[in-house]
Amino acid sequence: MRITIRSLFSSLLLVIVCTTNAVAQDSRKSNIKERPAPRIKLTMGEPHVIVRGIRPEEQLWGPYQFPRPYRLKDRFVVSVHVKNDDISNYGATALWFESRDKGKTWQEVDASVAQECGLLLPSGDRVYLPPESGVDVSEYKQIPWNKYTPAYDFSKQAEEGILPIPDGMTFWMGGTTINAYNADRLPPSLSKKEWTLFRIPAGQRKPVREQAGVDWPYLTRVVHVSRNGKKVLKSIFPRGNPKLGPDGAIWVSVFSGEGHLNPENGQYSPYYSAEIFRSEDNGKTFQRRSHLEYEANGHEFPYKSGGFSDSDFEFMPDGSIVWFLRSTWYSSTGKEWDPMYMTRSTDLGRTWSKPVKFDDVGILPRLCRLENGVTLLCYARPGTFVRAALNDSGTEWTEPLVVMTPGDRSGLANKPVADPTFHDWDGSCNNPEIVPLDENSALLFYSDFYYPDESGVKRKTILCRKIMVERQAD
Repeated sequence: MRITIRSLFSSLLLVIVCTTNAVAQDSRKSNIKERPAPRIKLTMGEPHVIVRGIRPEEQLWGPYQFPRPYRLKDRFVVSVHVKNDDISNYGATALWFESRDKGKTWQEVDASVAQECGLLLPSGDRVYLPPESGVDVSEYKQIPWNKYTPAYDFSKQAEEGILPIPDGMTFWMGGTTINAYNADRLPPSLSKKEWTLFRIPAGQRKPVREQAGVDWPYLTRVVHVSRNGKKVLKSIFPRGNPKLGPDGAIWVSVFSGEGHLNPENGQYSPYYSAEIFRSEDNGKTFQRRSHLEYEANGHEFPYKSGGFSDSDFEFMPDGSIVWFLRSTWYSSTGKEWDPMYMTRSTDLGRTWSKPVKFDDVGILPRLCRLENGVTLLCYARPGTFVRAALNDSGTEWTEPLVVMTPGDRSGLANKPVADPTFHDWDGSCNNPEIVPLDENSALLFYSDFYYPDESGVKRKTILCRKIMVERQAD
């Protein structure tokens, strides 16, 4: 039976869409005439080591993962997560590295460089939204469920030191209970709707810490309660990469906690929801522009999903916006891969087409637009892939360039195991990032748990490699 399951699993991994996608598009048409789709060839250069970490057998998941790159004026820098993968560590100090030769060689630099990595605004200010760790609220008294009576008032704000009865709850494998609260019901110290922002004013070098107000209707805060009773309030910082829109505003993608209140009806959903926020005042305040509820296909899935979580969007040459969405979450379903979805907007994010399946997999989709007008997309798990848009609307894409195979890589380990887990099989955190390099190329950043050091010992390694775009004549 084990052989049958494994062969079925192998077959599933190999059925990654490897043909050109003609993605269903919104029935509304752009006012800009679209150019004929060109032929585009994607190639990749050799990988370059940013940092080698621990051996995978020391700790397969957690440290030396999640590279986050930034392009500064005269160099590239990248942060590397070196702590456990836990909501309490999102804001933990990372290791930082820089390259002054377009990604060929890297040197470690002080973590203070993070605040230089903000988005450069037309005003000359540079703004950076840092990751933030969850807050330990174990000392807060939890109102017991047996106090939930027909007379319980869900509109009343709790007093300091008290967590009210949740608006809803869900569970993760391993025993974590996740309580969801309308932020307006939490004690004043926990109900603030704001993101930390570092601003380097135009002409200055020293960053100033600010709290950006966030207009988030029905903002839902979640508290993770572990088996030992520890309670951690998850942070709400944006996980997406801020971008300047064609309207001059700052745009950034976000997603809800593990379970949220649907802003359309106030009802609890156990899924993630995806959001896009805008700032028209240079990052002083942010307003929600877009909200996407799961499920994309109604009730057609044969299994549950985590909902729409990690996402990224890009402004296309025809004036539309494409938005790619992750739908899998292992702790909720036990599955490490699920479809990636795509939706489009032709009215600057006010409304969106129904999300459609773009590929069978897709963790942490990331997009970038090159100076030559080509939009690139990277995504992963299992495997790592890059595609290029073939038209101005982003409704057609090239075949995937396979950067890392989706097949079983567990045999590459220092100590191969006879019965590999998924991450043994996969051998990567599969959270890639991509940033423009020059007019016709980009730098892709990813992890490889089985990359050899100078002595041949496999180590969890952060890599980058050049992705080249060539327009071909018909």
